[in-house]
Amino acid sequence: MVSKEMSKEQQEEEVENLMDDFHPITESNTAEINRLSSQIYYKEKSQKEDFYKDADFVNKDCKSLDDFIINADINAFDLRKLADLNGIALQISEGWYPLTIELIRKLHDNGWDKRVHCIKSKYALLEFYASNEDHLYKIIWDYGYRSQTVCETCGEKGEMRSYSGWDYIDCRKHYLEKRRKITIDNEGFTYNGFYYYWNTIIDRSFENLDFNGKYRTLIIEFKKDTVQNEDLIYGKLYISKNAIGFGNFLNYLSKNFFRLANSYVTKFENVEFCEICGYKAVYLDECECCEYTTRQGYLKRWSEEKNSEEEKFQYIKDRQIWWIEDEGEIYETKQKNYIKNPDYKVL
Repeated sequence: MVSKEMSKEQQEEEVENLMDDFHPITESNTAEINRLSSQIYYKEKSQKEDFYKDADFVNKDCKSLDDFIINADINAFDLRKLADLNGIALQISEGWYPLTIELIRKLHDNGWDKRVHCIKSKYALLEFYASNEDHLYKIIWDYGYRSQTVCETCGEKGEMRSYSGWDYIDCRKHYLEKRRKITIDNEGFTYNGFYYYWNTIIDRSFENLDFNGKYRTLIIEFKKDTVQNEDLIYGKLYISKNAIGFGNFLNYLSKNFFRLANSYVTKFENVEFCEICGYKAVYLDECECCEYTTRQGYLKRWSEEKNSEEEKFQYIKDRQIWWIEDEGEIYETKQKNYIKNPDYKVL
């Protein structure tokens, strides 16, 4: 019994000794965490002060929400200051700033308390989390709806776009910039402003197969001594199928680099003119230029057998109208990415 009691006491004493040894370590770590947190806080505070330093705006000297002024003269800096005073990040692009400023003026005129928990773009929609009072909620909902026609980049007329798995609103000009472009020559190819030589490629692969049997991403692997740039990740270049010139790029690989070709790549050897936009850019029943599915591709996708001439006519006509309204023809005429069918007609 005595030996057991002594053993228990010894164990308790050992635990206490360990705690005594551990305590200063804990204190030291806590102090370090507090020090780092303090550094981060003052760094962010300094960055904000520098950001506002030379700016001219209504609420430049405002320190609290109660003193925040909302009037006809507030600008983008006031909007950012409002977010700062609410302790949130402004998670929208500059193209939506004027619309959001208009929203907060409207809310202010209807008794809003200036409290907001989130301002962001979500699923191509302006999200503004504030009071849930019915009359304010209706205003917020209305501006969210309006945001779906405003380019997030420049504020001009825009449409919903999808790229690499996310939805957003862009005008035709800025959407084309985000799509990126591939051009080829005998020595290599250019993608997103960087040039790559054919003889530096060692392999290619695909990933992200969609429900239509098409891969969303092409991965090109280069030799280790290839010059690095911001687009290369561990010697690999990821190219979206939405890139301008993607089909022509795979066509070139298939015909000139047998070791890089496979049954999927060879499908891009056949390119056709599009009945919708008129450009030679149709691969696998989808036009790379206007990005619409061909009528035949549409029927395959939805397993439809009925295809009268009247329905086909209406299908093509509707998309021609959308293509023109979205200024697709205007920009393609300027950029000349694809060959135009001389016999093309707008229905």
